[in-house]
Amino acid sequence: MFLKKYVYRVAMKIQIKPSDDVDSAILIARHNPHYFNKAGIKKMKSDLSTNIFFGAFVNEDMAGFINYKIINAKVVEIIWMAIEPKYQNQGIGTRLITETLKRFLNKYKICQVKTLSEIDPDQQYARARAFYIKMKFISLDSNLLHPDWGKDNPCQIFIKLL
Repeated sequence: MFLKKYVYRVAMKIQIKPSDDVDSAILIARHNPHYFNKAGIKKMKSDLSTNIFFGAFVNEDMAGFINYKIINAKVVEIIWMAIEPKYQNQGIGTRLITETLKRFLNKYKICQVKTLSEIDPDQQYARARAFYIKMKFISLDSNLLHPDWGKDNPCQIFIKLL
């Protein structure tokens, strides 16, 4: 007799809303050490408190977050984004970007995001770049030296028209 193995995906109620829960966001970042180092987390603490900050909540627990910085009257930038590892690949990142960018439609024309360049073979960052492409971001440049990133971390800029 064969036993069929079924995997049931429980429907989660996800709520995207403005947040000021910096501590939960920092904990999520620490659970993603491949993307966030000590210096980055220190900068993140300040940025989360001073820029536009949204959380994705599952049963009142933060499952992910996104942080935007206003660049100028027409451009907003995603400066930090992370999903708690146990919630990754469940659509939370997609919802964070989709639902939060809707709030900017009448105010900004472009959203940009920077990530590690495709010049670097890192597979986890390749997944991040693929995610932004799936979200209809367009690669603008992929060989920039960003002053905050150091010479060993080439920057790739993506933009999305709003």
